[in-house]
Amino acid sequence: MNISPWIQAARLKTLVASVIPIFSAMAILPALNQINIYILLLTIFAALTIQIATNYINDLYDFLKGADKNRVGPKRMLQSRLITEIQMKKAILSIVILGLFSGIPLAMKGGWIIVIIGLSSFLFAYLYTAGPFALAYHGLGDIFVFLYFGLIAVSGSYYLQTNTINMSCLYLGFSIGCKNILLLIINNLRDYKNDKKVNKKTLIVKLGFTGGKIYGLIIIVMSYVGILLLSFSSHNHSLLYLMILSFPLAINIAFDIFFKHAAELNPTLAKVSALLTLDLILLFTSRIL
Repeated sequence: MNISPWIQAARLKTLVASVIPIFSAMAILPALNQINIYILLLTIFAALTIQIATNYINDLYDFLKGADKNRVGPKRMLQSRLITEIQMKKAILSIVILGLFSGIPLAMKGGWIIVIIGLSSFLFAYLYTAGPFALAYHGLGDIFVFLYFGLIAVSGSYYLQTNTINMSCLYLGFSIGCKNILLLIINNLRDYKNDKKVNKKTLIVKLGFTGGKIYGLIIIVMSYVGILLLSFSSHNHSLLYLMILSFPLAINIAFDIFFKHAAELNPTLAKVSALLTLDLILLFTSRIL
């Protein structure tokens, strides 16, 4: 079996969206030397299965709904006929089962709240592009990303390590959720014309092309508001100063949003991933200073 199409369908470059929130939660723990590595690795694995399942479901149902015609982004595997519909459905089922089994020790550690988070994550992974009221087709994808790749990802990871959550979790989750929304905004700005043509009513389509650009700028600013609140909440003022180091990259992303179009925005997705990674490095650095 040729594994390359499956790797491409998993969209490896986007997987930082699920991994960064987990590592970031570790950076705000009361004591870094008390991290439960076993729980951390299971959390990462479970998060990756959720995102890969989401990406596979997205590939499948965008194809079935005809939304992948005339794409300007990276090619999709079903649309390219590199993976069949039956193969993709079997792969999705396998990944979901694998994710559920990997989540059992996490559920035993965190209780019913972790069970609810895990099951709802897979449910919304399906509802994102599938079902009679697909979230991504009605401008609700941003809410899903903000909650599950921001607030819930950070707070849930922190809770699994400490059995508690605090305001720092929420502020950090808010900031990371905004930056993960930014990935979605850039993706939807790139696909604006095609999405509008196939009646995929993303929030960018609803706001309009110019409105979507302004929305992107607001989200960038709000992500730094989250960092500001985190700095005050945790009494870690060095974090605020360090985060200034990421301003040039954030400004460059804002420039791309306003002045680049269609396929020109593909490299900007990598810049947002780099920004998420840089923020994580700066977050850990602030704990040392």
